[in-house]
Amino acid sequence: MAIEDEVRAFNDTFERALMEQDAETLFGLYADDAWLLLNGQPVMQGRPAVETFVREWLADGPVSTKFETAQTFASGDLVVDIGYLINDDGRGKYVVIHRRGPDGRLRILVDAPSRGA
Repeated sequence: MAIEDEVRAFNDTFERALMEQDAETLFGLYADDAWLLLNGQPVMQGRPAVETFVREWLADGPVSTKFETAQTFASGDLVVDIGYLINDDGRGKYVVIHRRGPDGRLRILVDAPSRGA
């Protein structure tokens, strides 16, 4: 599978899990040592911090977000996905660094969304 197709499938899973409020699936998409870098928020590092944020995020109900990849880069076990996100708050951009685990699956190592076009 081409890396672009793999990233699209990953993003489809993330989008669906947000809409279905499937926290367990979302947790599984992050590496245990993930970094979450949100505007105006302290850095969140590690799975427990990510899980706390996701639970709070989903508490408000289903989240409709669409990811549009603009560029991907791959080197070794790392894959970088740069693109745009569209949700109820408008349009934003993101950089996500994935790391391929021993099982071959991509997991988010660094998640850095930002608001604005």
